[in-house]
Amino acid sequence: MQNNLSDLNNHLFSTLELLEDDKILEDDAKLEKELKRAKAVVSVSSQILNVARIQVQAIKTAEQCGFLNDEMPALLSVKDSKAVLKGKQKKMISNALEEKA
Repeated sequence: MQNNLSDLNNHLFSTLELLEDDKILEDDAKLEKELKRAKAVVSVSSQILNVARIQVQAIKTAEQCGFLNDEMPALLSVKDSKAVLKGKQKKMISNALEEKA
């Protein structure tokens, strides 16, 4: 599994498909094992989605407040985000913030 939400989605559906496998449904021990594994996958997936949700909220808030990625903590900065502004755009925002102050 890679480290993105699309791969997580595929992994979750793969887990679901495995639970529908007739061979597993016929064997109580295998079914119990897969159910435990599926519960663990769901638990970890929920945490990954919660972190992603918080990161999206932080990025939206930072954009609304005029913060740039280089001013954000490393954990919240997004290298490939459209929120990264350079050169002229950065200067324009900086000037606008100075005018408000």
